[in-house]
Amino acid sequence: EIEAIAKAIEILSSPEVSGNAEKHLSLAQASPQAKALVQLKGSLEVQNQGIRRKIRDFLEGEGQRLHSNSLTLLAEKIGADPFAKVKKMIDALITRLMEEANQDAQHEGFCDTEMGKSKIQRTKLNEEIDALTAEIEEGKANILKLTDETAALTQDVQDLDKAMGEAFKIRQADKARNTETIADAKAAQKAIQAAIAVLKDFYAKASTATAFIQIKDEPRAWGLKTDVKMGSEEWNALANPNFEGTVDKGHKEGMQTFGETEMGQQDEARYGVLSLLEVIQSDFANLQADTEAAEASGAESYERFMAESTKNKATKMQKIELNSADKTEAEAKLHTDTADLKATQDELLAAERYYKNLVPQCMDQGMTFEERTAARQAEINSLKEALNLLGGAAEATAA
Repeated sequence: EIEAIAKAIEILSSPEVSGNAEKHLSLAQASPQAKALVQLKGSLEVQNQGIRRKIRDFLEGEGQRLHSNSLTLLAEKIGADPFAKVKKMIDALITRLMEEANQDAQHEGFCDTEMGKSKIQRTKLNEEIDALTAEIEEGKANILKLTDETAALTQDVQDLDKAMGEAFKIRQADKARNTETIADAKAAQKAIQAAIAVLKDFYAKASTATAFIQIKDEPRAWGLKTDVKMGSEEWNALANPNFEGTVDKGHKEGMQTFGETEMGQQDEARYGVLSLLEVIQSDFANLQADTEAAEASGAESYERFMAESTKNKATKMQKIELNSADKTEAEAKLHTDTADLKATQDELLAAERYYKNLVPQCMDQGMTFEERTAARQAEINSLKEALNLLGGAAEATAA
């Protein structure tokens, strides 16, 4: 009806009507119907302006309360646009807000999923980096330990080789010296035995020989009873060829002696030369026995030392080989762990970059999803209330 009236007013206001009326008719002659239409148009315009103002004020208030630019802009358009266009704009705005709500919900789901996955992935990568870092440090420490242990074992082996070499030289020298000493002792014993045999034979024959005079002297204290030792000055004097004492150099074997029988210094009771030779012979026998015992003991000690050293060397060499194998394995693992650490760190960098891209989209928006949803719903409710006001105005106008 309003549109029909407005159309009629528009037709009446056209040059064809109003212009001709001014030309041919006076204002006093204007028909009562035309005046009624003009009055009706004025009344409708006043009523529409009041409704627009009311809706505009409502939308402005809601826009300020909800901090909604959309409601504020819509309020500005209310004063100039017809009701039908305003209703259409409100419907379009409600539709857009609902679409935004749906998109926001989808985006929130995307953010929840991706942020959760990103957190799990970054946590997992950080744990892997920590574990790999610990394994790398442990591997380095193990390699260093194996290196030091191998160096110490190598030095031990070298010391054993040196000790075994020195022991071999000492054993050879001791063996040669002992062999020579034993041979000398045997030779000396054999020579002394021959000397004793000569003296015994001489004294046996001398007992039947004669001399011009035999003077019995007191027994001379010499030999064992005088503590004469081999190698001493007294000992050397016994064999001094420059001895100037009284010696019967003219006696010949088988010559008759006068007086007592010549017995010589041969009997033990008088500490004779035979007893002295027998002591010397015993000393060489003891020297032989002691040297042979020392040689046997030295040989046994040498063999035992060499056996233990050889065993220790073999054990250390085996440990060196095991350490070498362990070190090679540890170095290979260290290389692998280092490469894995680099790859994991690269993955973490990529995950961090992706997370930084997610933050502006999902977190840095000033409002939470719940706050945005509530604000959007409040805008929709306000727009729906504005539609209700328009619907009421349309009904009032129709009436």
